[in-house]
Amino acid sequence: MIKINNLHKRFGKISVLDGIDIDINAGDRIALIGQNGAGKTTLIRVILGQYLCEGEVTVLGKSPRRDRVEILNKIGFVPQLPPPIQMTVEELISFSANVSANTKRDDIYQKASDLGLDAVENNKKQFQKLSGGMKQKLLIALALAKNPEILIMDEPAANLDPQGRQAFFLQLIHSLEGTTMLLSSHRIDEVINLINRIVEMDYGKIVQDDRIDLSVFADKLLECNIVFVKPNQTAAKILHDWNFDMINGGMEFQGRFIGAERLKFLTTISRFANQIQKLNIH
Repeated sequence: MIKINNLHKRFGKISVLDGIDIDINAGDRIALIGQNGAGKTTLIRVILGQYLCEGEVTVLGKSPRRDRVEILNKIGFVPQLPPPIQMTVEELISFSANVSANTKRDDIYQKASDLGLDAVENNKKQFQKLSGGMKQKLLIALALAKNPEILIMDEPAANLDPQGRQAFFLQLIHSLEGTTMLLSSHRIDEVINLINRIVEMDYGKIVQDDRIDLSVFADKLLECNIVFVKPNQTAAKILHDWNFDMINGGMEFQGRFIGAERLKFLTTISRFANQIQKLNIH
């Protein structure tokens, strides 16, 4: 799907990509991880044909620079930062449907709804005036509605609340089976249950490239019960954000979350470990 050999990219005297070699095959679900400045976003922009570079880069057997229009029609992309789009929600959805043969307006509205965004209700709003989470949901809906052969996302869940995150991961798991994915993230726990390969970058080089087994819990809804030794307002607020129900005077909570969020959930509540009397997940 994507083949990169001896890729170099410099900005002035600064080397951002230094001899990258990587093959991305059909069905790969890759977490592209690394600290700020590692070169992740630059690599993504090279794949999208935005940058000239030294070395060999092909996407679906073609040059992402020379055949950019054809290639981009087969790629769904969600950027890290929403672009300054001067359109209403309705105009953006119509524009996206018109420029992509694979995209239908109704599919975009449905994907947005699945993610918790009522795009119809916000049709007349300027994209720029939406909240960060709403922008992210709409951009994700635009990408998923293309049914792309390759899905590239740069920090896709960064602006989503817990409910939005769970809906997002459900969409990825059920809607895009077989799609090749490249998900950039600072943290592996964001995407660990969705991926089958980890590629880590540091100072413009690939320092790790390992295959892992997809989680058997990724697409399961997990029931959870937590009992605290005494009521805790901070924990109650956090669990409320995860849509948990409070019972027994605030000492017990019940809820559920998608398996793809299991590590994220456990990390979130680990700060209360000394106050948790019982924790059941099944």
